[in-house]
Amino acid sequence: MQIEQSNILLIGLLLLVGLFSGQVASKMGIPRVAAYVLTGTLFSPEFLGRFITVTSDDWSLPLTHSALAIIAFIIGGSITAAQLQRMGKSIIGIALGESMGAAIAVFCGLLLLAPSVGSIPLLSIALIFSAISTTTAPAGTIAVLHQYRAKGQLSTTLLGVVALDDALGIIFFAVVMAFLTGGSVEHNIEIALTEISLAIIAGIIAGFFLAKLAAYAHKTNMLLPLILGSIFVISGLAEMFHFSVLLSAMALGFASRFFLFSAGDKLFGSIDFLEETVFLLFFTLAGTHFHSAVFLQHIDLILVYFFARILGKLMGSAFGAKITKAPIEVTRWLGFALIPQAGVAVGLALTLSHQAEFKEISLLVINVILATTIVYEFIGPLTARFALQRAGEIPVVKLGEHKK
Repeated sequence: MQIEQSNILLIGLLLLVGLFSGQVASKMGIPRVAAYVLTGTLFSPEFLGRFITVTSDDWSLPLTHSALAIIAFIIGGSITAAQLQRMGKSIIGIALGESMGAAIAVFCGLLLLAPSVGSIPLLSIALIFSAISTTTAPAGTIAVLHQYRAKGQLSTTLLGVVALDDALGIIFFAVVMAFLTGGSVEHNIEIALTEISLAIIAGIIAGFFLAKLAAYAHKTNMLLPLILGSIFVISGLAEMFHFSVLLSAMALGFASRFFLFSAGDKLFGSIDFLEETVFLLFFTLAGTHFHSAVFLQHIDLILVYFFARILGKLMGSAFGAKITKAPIEVTRWLGFALIPQAGVAVGLALTLSHQAEFKEISLLVINVILATTIVYEFIGPLTARFALQRAGEIPVVKLGEHKK
């Protein structure tokens, strides 16, 4: 017997069960975000979704976008101008290295190891997946950084790299689409660069006004609605005018801290207590999209894409770090913190479904990306914690221990 769906009931269950599983995971020395994803899968159609109808796409999309925007704002505010000036060369080099490394590894891996899929040319499949593979989901990594309060050269570099990652992914994807459609590469790149520029400019302008308004907020409890209002406004504008929500929210966070100078800590301190709730809701909702049939139907493509992308990220980030003479801790371990992939990758995959010439391939791409996203979002926080531990930026947590 199937119970009639209540969206509010589902959100409440996700929050409560996710909170419990997160606490258990923390006591076991496991990042909470991994437990949140696993909790979400319990509410997927294959499990509890059989009894509570989970068709959350209609209402979870704006909720997910809002959570991503808040996370992006936090990322932008975590980077200072002084850090960029000191480590800008390494950040750019590593971002280019890990993006190109993933693209090349996935492209070669699919061409060599993946079988043909119906009438879809293997070259088209390899090109599309290679472009999507460049993106990295910052949310899981940032959740780990905040859970363990990690600080150091690896953490700082990581924040800068993930901030650039989405922009590079959008550009690569535009080039591939131009090649496959026979359109003008210059035109597609121009559109991508325009959207990226609009996102950054809009975020900087909004950040300036947020900083000015924050100066007049004499009570700390008034800062949170001011921040959330600014994030939602810039996110809504991004959706209306079709530029990147993530990039604009990152620019908003960076600019607001920049224009507030030393008072920036007060602004971002007001949103600290909201972070865990955002992470909890975002990752449990991601887990509800789990479909076991996807793994079984395209297991060969999933495995090749999954392992090739990880290999490319590890080798590409190490190469970029070595070329730019980054610290040895960054060269050795940064790649392990770049494994998560979620929102932007799924978004790029979904754009294929809106184009008639990619109707056949879009379903395949979306299914594979959703399947690998669940796995990436589960193991990503674990590998990020491993990297931060090896770099000496968080303590080694043994089984049965947790950070107080």
